[in-house]
Amino acid sequence: MSTHPAYRHGVLVHDTDDELDRAVRAFVERGLAAGADVMVHGTAPQVALRREALDPHPRLTFGLDEELYQEPTRTLFAYQRSLAERAETVGDRALWVTGTVPLGHDLAEQAAWHRYECAVDEALGTFPFVALCTYDARTRPDWVVAAALATHSSVNQRLEDRRNPSYVAPATLLRTPLAAAPEAPTSAPTAVAELHDRGDLPAARSLVEDVARRHSAVSPRTIEQLRVAVSEVATNGLVHGRPPVRVTLWTELGRLTCVVEDSGRGNLDPMTGYRHPGGAQSLGLWATRQLVDELVNSDAPGGGCRVLLTLGDQPD
Repeated sequence: MSTHPAYRHGVLVHDTDDELDRAVRAFVERGLAAGADVMVHGTAPQVALRREALDPHPRLTFGLDEELYQEPTRTLFAYQRSLAERAETVGDRALWVTGTVPLGHDLAEQAAWHRYECAVDEALGTFPFVALCTYDARTRPDWVVAAALATHSSVNQRLEDRRNPSYVAPATLLRTPLAAAPEAPTSAPTAVAELHDRGDLPAARSLVEDVARRHSAVSPRTIEQLRVAVSEVATNGLVHGRPPVRVTLWTELGRLTCVVEDSGRGNLDPMTGYRHPGGAQSLGLWATRQLVDELVNSDAPGGGCRVLLTLGDQPD
């Protein structure tokens, strides 16, 4: 599926409140003039200010960050599901959204939001969706601003969207330090299994469940999600890669990490599994990504494909 002609993922880096206010107003006016639905999101105080500053319109709505932005992967696929459902009810009418992506509580969480921004083009690019993500250069560290510029194909300057020369293709960016992709623990694994054919899958699923129950405190639901995810990835390795497939599991009190490696030729696209499958296409890694916090595709050190999965308990 190709990118929708109406799709755009832009960024505004600003250093004054006036610059932000003028850009948001111009974005809203352009979206409404184009016949789109427009949503402005932010913190409760920001939304209150925007409501006062913007003229009311039946196609203009407001959202709260605390409701829209949960964990990065959940947020991304919630957007995707919403756009897919929207297409069934309003057809090709575009949705324009502007607001600020969360900063994150620490460096690891912020890097996860960078990877979210990196994956937006692949996950949402088939929909008539226009986003203007705003970053305040006064409060965001330089490396956060650099990642924002690297993950948006257009940049808003003087109230106009222009081609962004700092944009980096998602598959390339995910391999750079800016993305800070999660890695497997350096400690000894809790369990290892080797699969030679599909007949070994039930034993591998049981191993994941038993070890996670004995060596972690995550919920049964989380264990089941990882069990299903590992089974799906291992099946892909057996069918599309080459056996043996090696499953390595690390357990912590509140988090599970698993690496699945096959012995095939490698070259698995790191963006595989983000795009909405549509129609009768296989769900595969698309469904698996929604079961875990992180799914990172890469080449295995000795050849073949390597998929890292991480998962911890999520709030209901």
